Amino acid sequence: MASTDTSPRAFPAAELSFGFLIVVGLVRTILLGATGGITALGFTLVGNARPLTLAAAGSKVWLVAIDVVTVLLVARLLTRDGASIRDLLNPPPFGKNVLYALAGLAVMFIALRLGSIVGNFLIYYGAPTQSETIVPPVWIGVVRAVIAPITVAVAEESLFRGYLIPKLQAHLGRVGAVIVSALLAATQSFALNIGDTEAMLAGFVSAFVISLALGGLYLWQKRIAPLILVHWFFEAVVGVLVLVSALH
Repeated sequence: MASTDTSPRAFPAAELSFGFLIVVGLVRTILLGATGGITALGFTLVGNARPLTLAAAGSKVWLVAIDVVTVLLVARLLTRDGASIRDLLNPPPFGKNVLYALAGLAVMFIALRLGSIVGNFLIYYGAPTQSETIVPPVWIGVVRAVIAPITVAVAEESLFRGYLIPKLQAHLGRVGAVIVSALLAATQSFALNIGDTEAMLAGFVSAFVISLALGGLYLWQKRIAPLILVHWFFEAVVGVLVLVSALH
């Protein structure tokens, strides 16, 4: 591509129905729910008394594979438009991406705080209830800290911001596209918090606020490389905390 900016106009709007785009946006939630269900069933069959709790705690085990499937799906859909995943990621110029990422970090700190406050207030009416703590094995901590932040950032930004927002704009306009893509991204909370209804709902609200912020950043920056850097940073921070917990 001649331009260094990846704008929504850069990818032609294929004749894809709104329903099809919704299904594409739910792929990750469906896969997370299916793999979580398989995990819970496995724990149940071996007689574990906390199958849902352990399945939720181990959801990240499947996540890297689901991220790979997500990127392959986006790549396939882009090929239909005569584009490519490389066009979408469009990393250069490096300096511009870093500057945008620094601005994005400030926005995301606010969004994370706001999302947490709103989610906890609406669902818990204050501080969240104390959930059962599961200490993961060290290898899961390593995957969560080193590998998952990269794959999650690339997969989610490619799908929800890079692909879906431009496509949904043809049906809903800019604001509607950001809202619907944020709702689709937030549904992952239902699968990631399997067995805990309050955590599902609080996570959904929080993820929706955060995804709105990411969508707004995408419309401003017209590229996903800075968003990947921002997303990676926050995932890596959480991953390091998980690893520290596993080591202790």
